[in-house]
Amino acid sequence: MTPLPSDPRTIDDLLAKARTHNRYATYNMAAAEGRLRARQAARHRPPRQRPTETALVHTEWTPPANSTPDADRAWWDLNALCLLVLGPDADAHLADFITSQYADKAGALVFTCLLHLADDSSGARFWWRFAAGAGHQVAEYCLFLEHPHSGEYHDADYWRTQLLRQHFEPTFLCGDRSTAPLLSPPCIEQIHPHISREHHSEIGTIPLPHPTLVDQLRNLTSPL
Repeated sequence: MTPLPSDPRTIDDLLAKARTHNRYATYNMAAAEGRLRARQAARHRPPRQRPTETALVHTEWTPPANSTPDADRAWWDLNALCLLVLGPDADAHLADFITSQYADKAGALVFTCLLHLADDSSGARFWWRFAAGAGHQVAEYCLFLEHPHSGEYHDADYWRTQLLRQHFEPTFLCGDRSTAPLLSPPCIEQIHPHISREHHSEIGTIPLPHPTLVDQLRNLTSPL
């Protein structure tokens, strides 16, 4: 099995820092299910009834001060942020992530954004939690944006609290929202052959990048 990070802290230590507590003790599950049903219905409307593309373009990031972020807007912000992460230095960060035996948090962010854009939601969440547990504030913001999509506002609020404690400013650390590409790189699904799946007895399946993914990322992002 491919070795996990060689950082003195174990992967369990880092994930423990990212673990939420007292989940759903006072959470309104009926309201959450209603929000999910409404979003699902909106996605299945005929095209003429859907919001125009311009309605999905924002110039400001969803602020962490918002205790109940709009799930759809947060999801579009998450996509935009992932596209910005795949910038000019992304391949170098990914290479560092691989050579460090998956202990480099900046490289972990690049890898998890690739997973997200390629529709590997469980793998993306795993590595976001890893990077967040290692203290990467942008990864914490990604989790704040990602949880509302599943109606997990309790978890989103946990990350909101962490971000507010650190006086997190999205534009300062994530870049200008208005400059984010609108579309994922073409053929993003072609990354999957360059990713292995390792099974951990306690954690489950963990996606890990092959060294060949670095060149694949470079090819994917060259037009961006």
